[in-house]
Amino acid sequence: MKSIKVTKLENQVLQSMASGMYAEFGFSDYGLPELIDDTKIKANVLRGVASSLIKKGLIEIDEREDEGFKNDTSMHIWYLKGDAQSLVPHWHDEIEMEKIQLITE
Repeated sequence: MKSIKVTKLENQVLQSMASGMYAEFGFSDYGLPELIDDTKIKANVLRGVASSLIKKGLIEIDEREDEGFKNDTSMHIWYLKGDAQSLVPHWHDEIEMEKIQLITE
């Protein structure tokens, strides 16, 4: 099992996102409104956490520029990426991946 160091807020965001992945591997319709509702973290703080998680390669955000939503953060879609995808238990049935353990710093 691979261990990844994350902050308390990063852990909270990753766990929230993982719990919101209800469909097939890689699919997401989860975004800022859902994260705010689930975690109670303010939007400006979530954007900072997202920046850190993107740098770590654990999430990506589709700003949906080609659909006209670049400046509408409520329409952006947040995706688990790389090792963070293994946080979604039912995705293990669809694709083999090593589980990770989040270590909170």
